[in-house]
Amino acid sequence: MKQFRSLFFVIFLISVCAVDSNAQKGFKKYRYYSIGGCLNAMNYVGDLDPGPSFLSPSIKFTRYNFGITGLYRWKPRVSLRGTFSYGRIKGADSESADYQEKNVTRLYRNLSFRNQIYEFKVDMVIDLFENSRRYTKRPDYTPYMFIGLAYFHHNPQAQNANGDWVNLKDLHTEGQGLPGGPKNYSRNQLAVPLGVGVRYKLSKQWDLAFEVGWRFTLTDYLDDVGGKYYDKQSLTDHFGDQSRIMSDRSYEAYTSNPELAANADNHFAPGTSVQTYPGHTPGNDGWTGINVYGQAGQQRGDLKGRRDVYIITGFHLTYIFPGKVVCPKFR
Repeated sequence: MKQFRSLFFVIFLISVCAVDSNAQKGFKKYRYYSIGGCLNAMNYVGDLDPGPSFLSPSIKFTRYNFGITGLYRWKPRVSLRGTFSYGRIKGADSESADYQEKNVTRLYRNLSFRNQIYEFKVDMVIDLFENSRRYTKRPDYTPYMFIGLAYFHHNPQAQNANGDWVNLKDLHTEGQGLPGGPKNYSRNQLAVPLGVGVRYKLSKQWDLAFEVGWRFTLTDYLDDVGGKYYDKQSLTDHFGDQSRIMSDRSYEAYTSNPELAANADNHFAPGTSVQTYPGHTPGNDGWTGINVYGQAGQQRGDLKGRRDVYIITGFHLTYIFPGKVVCPKFR
C-alpha cells in the first residue's frame, strides 16, 4: 500500500502540472471526443491468490473482461474518460499451492470462488507528450497514466458438492452481520483505478492503446474470505446447512485427495488432523474439518486488513470524432 500512495502522489503532481501548463491557452477550439471498445484480461489479488503483491497476481486465474469507453480531450495533455466494463475473477486454494510449498495450508483450507464484476469508472488520463494543436497533429505514440474513481457491482460465488454455483454473500460464511462477526459487506463498492498505458496513432482518426490498471477496492470480500471462522452452529441456525458447509471445506480436501490425507500429520499434530464438532458424526457435511479449520475464532483469511485488488490489462481501440473546423476570417 505504500507503493500505491507514492504512485498516487506522483500522478497527482503530474496532473496538476498538466492542467496548469501554459500550453492550455487557445486549446479550446481543438477539443474533441472519441469512443471505442476494450478487450482485456482480468486478475485479482486477495486471500485466495498466492501472489505476493498487487504487482504480481497469479496468471493461472486470468479471466476475460471487455467494455466500451468514451473520452473527451480537455487539455493538451489531459483527457476525461468514462468506461463501462464487465469481467470475471477467480481464485482457488486447490490450484494455488501444493503440499511441498510453504503455503500448503491453502490446500487444506480448500476455499474457492468466482466473481462477476460490472464496473463503471471515470478517470483522468494524463499524456506524457502534449499536443496543443488539432487531433490530426497528435504524436504517433505517447505513454500515459490515469487515475479516477470506479463504482462496481460484484457477486462472489462458489461451487458446492453438487456442482451448483451458490451466492456466498447470502450465506454469511464468516458470520457477517451476526454478533461478534464482521460487518456485512455490500455487493456495490467503490474502488480507485490507477494505471499506465501507451497509445499508438493508427490513422488520422483511430488510436490503439495498451494499458494495465489496478483497482484498489474498499472491500476484503471480493472472494468472500476476509477474517475468521464463525461458529458453525450459529451459521446453521441463522442461514442453514449450506452456510456451514461452504464456510469450512477442509474435510472435502482431506477426503478427495489421498496425498493430502497421507501428509496431514506432517503439518498438524498427530492424531488431531481431523476433528468433528461434538454431538455430530464424522462426514463431509461441514461438521468435520482438519485441525483448526472451521473452529470459531480461528484464522480463515488475511487478518492484516488488506483490501482486495483486481487488475484489468488489455487493448483499447478508439475512434476520434472530427472536431469543428474553424475557418479563417477574411476582412
